[in-house]
Amino acid sequence: MTDLKEDLEAQKNDMILNYELKLQRLEAELDLRMKVEIHEIEERKNEHINELMHNHEEAFTEMKQYFNDITRENLELIKQHKEKLSELRNSTVTAENMLKSLVKAADELKGPLEAAKQKAGDLEASVKDFDMDVMSLRNAKGYLKDLKARIKHLKDDRDALDEKFKKVTHERNDMHAKFETAVM
Repeated sequence: MTDLKEDLEAQKNDMILNYELKLQRLEAELDLRMKVEIHEIEERKNEHINELMHNHEEAFTEMKQYFNDITRENLELIKQHKEKLSELRNSTVTAENMLKSLVKAADELKGPLEAAKQKAGDLEASVKDFDMDVMSLRNAKGYLKDLKARIKHLKDDRDALDEKFKKVTHERNDMHAKFETAVM
């Protein structure tokens, strides 16, 4: 029994040593795996940082180009507006000179204008009478049209009454003839 116990104890110790070695190897392997994973994560992190820096540089370059384009366009617009402003100033001077000459011409035309206004007033007065005459003519035509319609209606009524009168006369003559026949 003692030998068996010692055998079992020796096997137990061998197994413990064996499993402790396996445990150490597994811990070493896990440490190695963890170091490799950490290294991979750091590489991915560095790659991501580099990618972000590259994207930032591209975005910064695009933004810089965009604002440079805007500045260039704004400078071109300023130049165009300055040219338009000088053209407008020149046209303003020309317009002022033309205005002075037109005012002078308008002063010269005031006399004939007053005569034309007087003549226009006279013509408007005659036009007012004409308008009233035209309106009276329209009213008279409307009244005539109404009268014609009424006359036509009355003629139609008279024709209908004449027709009825003929029928009644004819019936009366027939009845009179029948009466005479019956009396005879």
